[in-house]
Amino acid sequence: MPADRSSEPDQKTTLSQGLDVVRVLVRSGTPLGVTQVGQALGIYKSSAHRLLQILGKLGFVQQNPATLRYSLHPGIFGFIHEFASQFGPNTRVDPLLRAAASRLRCSVYLSMLGGRDTYVVCAAGDEGNTTQLGTHGPVYASSAGKILVARRPESEWPDYAPHPGDPTITEHTSLDPERFYKELRAARENGVAWNMRETTVYHASVAAPVNELLLPYPRMAVALLVRYQELPVHDRETLAGEVMALARQVSGAIATTARN
Repeated sequence: MPADRSSEPDQKTTLSQGLDVVRVLVRSGTPLGVTQVGQALGIYKSSAHRLLQILGKLGFVQQNPATLRYSLHPGIFGFIHEFASQFGPNTRVDPLLRAAASRLRCSVYLSMLGGRDTYVVCAAGDEGNTTQLGTHGPVYASSAGKILVARRPESEWPDYAPHPGDPTITEHTSLDPERFYKELRAARENGVAWNMRETTVYHASVAAPVNELLLPYPRMAVALLVRYQELPVHDRETLAGEVMALARQVSGAIATTARN
């Protein structure tokens, strides 16, 4: 069940404020001064300066001595690389995803369930580039999300179903809960779930769950992503079989990592 944090107090820690500063600098596109950072976050200039100093010592931001403005330090990408490459499943899964993407001529994603969204934690293929890492979207518009929820008790399905006011990512995204439940039942029966232009009008994907030791329900799934216009060439039945086979490979690789 997705975590409910609606009753938790809104308390900002130094860590969360530091992450907010990084987000502000990322989204600005240009270096910012201390005052601008403070205004963007609604905090005092002294607090913004303190946070920037901490981030500077960590190697996440840098200050231009001529303009005194701050921008991201390239060292932050080293941290991101270390996190992504050393994340347990990725160390053994990455070669499998690359091989599958090359053989099947499609992109391959490993996604993880987090709340009512799924997040890409590893990717390969033409459209599995750097910018895909960490991308996320609602379960109801995700093949990975659907198959993961389908494996959970039906009593939990309403927690993940689309609600009135939820975003429609494309014109093909459905906010009909009954359609969502129907897709989950089909996914549970067939072992795979489909996303037919619900996240992007140009793509379709099919996903299968990754099983891990000691976990009652899967938290990750692998998905094969193809351009929608090329779907007849790939053949849906073949793609379904391929993604289930890849999911078994990934499950085995993760199990080996856990035992070592």
